[in-house]
Parts: sequence; C-alpha cells; structure tokens
Amino acid sequence: MQFPVPQFTDVEDKIIGSLTFKQFGIIFGVGIVVFLGYSLTKSLLVAIFLFLLLGLPALGLALVPFNGRPMYSFIGKLVSFFLSTKAMVFHKEASSLKSADNLKDVQLSAPRQETKTAADTQTRLQQVQEILNKTASQESEIIKKNYSN
Repeated sequence: MQFPVPQFTDVEDKIIGSLTFKQFGIIFGVGIVVFLGYSLTKSLLVAIFLFLLLGLPALGLALVPFNGRPMYSFIGKLVSFFLSTKAMVFHKEASSLKSADNLKDVQLSAPRQETKTAADTQTRLQQVQEILNKTASQESEIIKKNYSN
C-alpha cells in the first residue's frame, strides 16, 4: 500500500492573509504595546517614538528573511550564544605584550628546532637496531629455557 509523502514541510502555513501565525503574533504584540503607550499618554510623539523603537524592528523581524530563513528563527540561537560560556584561547607569551612590534620580536626569538644531519640519524638508527637485537636474543634465550624444562 502506498502512502502520500508530505511535501513542502519547511514552508509554514499562511494563517492570516499572507502572514504566518508567528509573523502575525509578532506584529500584533508590538502593535498592542504601541497602542497601550499611546492610550496611556495620549501623545502622538510617544506613539511615534514607540513605533520607531519597537515597531520597525518588529516588522523587520517578522517580514525580512535572512539567508532564506525568517529572522525570528534566529532569536533562539542568538540568546543561546549570549548565555553560553565561551572558551577564549590566547598565546600566553604574547598576551603580556603591548604592541605589534614586540609580538614580532617574540616570534623571531622563539626557539628553533635543531636540524639533524643524515649521519646523526644513521647512528641513532644503528643504536635502536642494536637494542632490538639484544632484546630479541634475550627473548629467544628465555623461550629456549622454558621449553627445555
């Protein structure tokens, strides 16, 4: 039996006109706040100030998309960013410096790794091989002793 697969699941339903329920809620809530501010003071200047302070950002939040997604979908991420702890990593020696010139001096005076020549590497490899040969011969002696008894 075949079932229909839902399509366009990422598109919100248009509830009121061309607005989704969230968009309408944002605009309606800010409209109530601006209306209450006007009705309490009976001043047109207060209403204009509240509209500019709250209404325009609310319209932008509700109606303007950012990267193809509505702006109000980023509010939770923004709040969690500001409330979460942050790890700040810094270079310990460079943190006490005052200017960029001192930082260059520190980078130049950093200890450099010594370059090894081929002869040094060859002698080191020979030493390691001798140690391994001694260990292998000791192991073979131990095995002979255990099996001979």
